[in-house]
Amino acid sequence: MADFFAAAPQLVGLFTPAASYQTGAFRDGDPASSEGLFAAKFWGQYWATLAALPALREGAAVVLMSGAASARPIGAPAYAACNAALEGLARGLAIELAPLRVNCLSPGTTDSDLWRNRAEDIRNSAYTAWAGMTVQGRPATVQEQAHAAIFLLDNTHMTGSTLYCDGGYTLR
Repeated sequence: MADFFAAAPQLVGLFTPAASYQTGAFRDGDPASSEGLFAAKFWGQYWATLAALPALREGAAVVLMSGAASARPIGAPAYAACNAALEGLARGLAIELAPLRVNCLSPGTTDSDLWRNRAEDIRNSAYTAWAGMTVQGRPATVQEQAHAAIFLLDNTHMTGSTLYCDGGYTLR
């Protein structure tokens, strides 16, 4: 990863949105899903941010990605804990790396390839459940999440904050 950033021009921002992981119930005690989740989602963003530091120019921004389960878990406690840890990481890095700005985007269910690649019945069931749990009554679009990330990258006075782009999920 360091080689990638060493070859990059000076960056004005870093957004770390993607991770591949599984979630599971606490009672299942499955290390592969619980530890694998942290390895992919938390440590992946942690190490990517560290590797990018030399390539980030003064005044740059970093946007980490957690998930609304940090504030309102509905199961899969390791997933909720991982998302909360990422939000804490953003706050800690905002202090340590200042004047770099570090924020966290916390999306809710989003109509993205993650869901489109799942079976239609599973996707539709999840979307219906999500609609009933949010103020907006629907999943977000990828474009809405991208706009939220760009806001955090562009706003030069935001740092150490978590933006919940979840359609009001955390309000219910």
